[in-house]
Amino acid sequence: MTEGTADLHMHTNLGDGWISPARLVQTVTAKGLSVIAVTDHDHLEGARRVEEILAAQDSPVRMITGVEVSTRGGHLLGLFVTKAPKPMRPVEESIDAIKSQGGLVIVPHPLGRLVPSLSRRKIDALLSGGYEIDGLELYNPSPANAAQRAAVRAANAEWGLAEIGSSDAHFWQHLGAGYTRFAGSTPDDLRRAIVERTVREGGQERPPARLNPGAYVAQCAWSWFVDPPRRMARRRRETRAERLARNA
Repeated sequence: MTEGTADLHMHTNLGDGWISPARLVQTVTAKGLSVIAVTDHDHLEGARRVEEILAAQDSPVRMITGVEVSTRGGHLLGLFVTKAPKPMRPVEESIDAIKSQGGLVIVPHPLGRLVPSLSRRKIDALLSGGYEIDGLELYNPSPANAAQRAAVRAANAEWGLAEIGSSDAHFWQHLGAGYTRFAGSTPDDLRRAIVERTVREGGQERPPARLNPGAYVAQCAWSWFVDPPRRMARRRRETRAERLARNA
């Protein structure tokens, strides 16, 4: 059977990334990825725009709608979702919100210390409490959890979760720098492989591109000063729309 490659964690400039949807499509197509998931923080706008471009260009790359959810305990990835869960809720509520729409739950940059991440104690508590986690990033080439890779691998020997590799790309040069191998080539094949725990993480064989430090400074400024107000405005619009729908 064909072996596919998927990058399941990436950010556009409609979120806190530095990648336009058009450049993202151009790059993942050139790199020959089978499946991607666009996972901007707490909204699906970037994912929907990328999906439109992929369809218009008849690209062979298939897309999963994803989201990186900001919870009170750290970030979560929801894959195969149709709606972004509300941010800053307890982790348990966020897992339920992803699962209620048929999604898969992946823990990004587990045990990481540079960005909000689930701790080992929290993951242990969730699994002991019956909360279903489908996989976790064993390889994420960003600095988010580089120092924790050995600890994550050791912990997953006990947890037995699907082993995901993702780029967590905020720059187009890093797309595909981490990836997940799976049997097949379609989103359905990937979903089956995650559920059956047959996926394998990849990307360690080639370190991600080194960029000018100024690029990281600019992206951090975008993340701190541009994206948060947009997220707040988006959430206000959504709340207003929900209120109008209830009163209609």
